[in-house]
Amino acid sequence: MASSHLLWAGCVPALILLAAVSFERWRHKRKGERPPLSEKLLRPPGYSLQLKLEDLNDGFTTWFTAAFLFSLLVVIFPQTRPADVYAPIISLVMFGLIAAGCTVMALWKLNQIRDYRRGLLGEQAVAEQLQSLSASGYRVFHDILKDGKGNIDHAVVGPAGVFAIETKYRTKQPGKAGEQDHKAEFDGTKIQFPSGYDVKAPEQARQNARWLATMLSKATGKQVSVQPIVALPGWWVTLKANSDVKVLSGKQIPGFIAKEPAQISGQVIQQISYQLEQRCRDIEF
Repeated sequence: MASSHLLWAGCVPALILLAAVSFERWRHKRKGERPPLSEKLLRPPGYSLQLKLEDLNDGFTTWFTAAFLFSLLVVIFPQTRPADVYAPIISLVMFGLIAAGCTVMALWKLNQIRDYRRGLLGEQAVAEQLQSLSASGYRVFHDILKDGKGNIDHAVVGPAGVFAIETKYRTKQPGKAGEQDHKAEFDGTKIQFPSGYDVKAPEQARQNARWLATMLSKATGKQVSVQPIVALPGWWVTLKANSDVKVLSGKQIPGFIAKEPAQISGQVIQQISYQLEQRCRDIEF
């Protein structure tokens, strides 16, 4: 009897929490609450990653709670069935396997949270460095959703044209003897780091630029070209070959764009900015 009471005592906090969350949602819905403002906001840097992090945090909480409850059952449930010889063994194996599975899922979610949080910080760092371009007549948009799956981390529009920026957060690790762990090289095909290389990022930036150019050309009725850029926040990047894709650190990008010659008029800048703003202004209160 005492074991049974202990089992319920362990489950009660989780049950109360679930009931409280459900009641709070029902209460807000019943009251008919709505935001005071009707207009939508522009997407901030890394907004898609923020939404994914929220889902991952909910998932981690769920799996962690489940792992705790089934671990509790592994200890307590066999003691509630002393008359049945096989019940303790069966429950130990069954609940133990479930608890182990939930623990693995919680750890997997935790690793994803870490990776997405790093990506979010990278995008926020690059967005902060792009702010200086506003003094030169450029507008910066973040987290542009593509038709279907995926997004473009940043788009810059100004006198030199349109730039699609793909941010890649990569940690620094020791490489071979004599190599500096803060330097990367781009040979036109791959980005070489001291601890490895990346061939996917340049192609992803290239595809994003193509999509953005096609979308803007159709929307404005003008031929729009887009320069693809890969941003590596915190790295010093050396370009070893000419390429349609530029690979730069976050700090290098504003200087690179500002030095580019003017190519489009103020009217075209306004038309392109309008289309990007319509696509990015979708956050409701």
